Amino acid sequence: MRKKEIDNYFNFDYKTKDIDLFIKKNFDKNSDVSNLREYVYGSLLYYRIYFKVSLMKFKTNKEKLDFVENNLNLFSDWWSTDLIGQFLKKPLDFSDHFNRAKKYVKSTNEFTKRFAYVLFINELAKDKNNHKDILSLIENDDRYYVKMAIAWLLCEMLAYNDDIKEYIKESSLNIDIKRMTINKVRDSFKIKDDVKQDLLNYRKENLK
Repeated sequence: MRKKEIDNYFNFDYKTKDIDLFIKKNFDKNSDVSNLREYVYGSLLYYRIYFKVSLMKFKTNKEKLDFVENNLNLFSDWWSTDLIGQFLKKPLDFSDHFNRAKKYVKSTNEFTKRFAYVLFINELAKDKNNHKDILSLIENDDRYYVKMAIAWLLCEMLAYNDDIKEYIKESSLNIDIKRMTINKVRDSFKIKDDVKQDLLNYRKENLK
């Protein structure tokens, strides 16, 4: 399908559910959308069509993540990293995610590095056995969307492991990341009230 046909269909007025319905009606696992790649960067519409239709071709998460890895340069905003998890099937392979994340945290691209952390915001963050390795990947960063991903990930891990509370307090993470994390914790329905209060007290006394 050509770009002009897609533009005429949507007329730039759409929601995610509209894109998914359009994909369901017009594409299948044999569809070739490689011609749309040049329009993907910065466009939710073309990003979702290009990635979702392309990922239909692959049966395994490894194949899907290999495809994503070859297209990391198309990440342009937080939603471009956060959508990928929707295309992966359980169970997830921690070792594969971890080995990819080790590469991505070294990236100078803000959204590739964000993706390194978003890779674990799923069932992998629920398993305490994964936490030591995940924490080894976390490092200070001044870029907003990386900091927010770290805060989100730490909050998710804390919901299943109270020990993460001490990591938040004692780590060398910068004040911004700690504040963002505690804000996430405060707003979370998954985290116990006493843990929330302890971190709120810590913020009041130490993160001025």
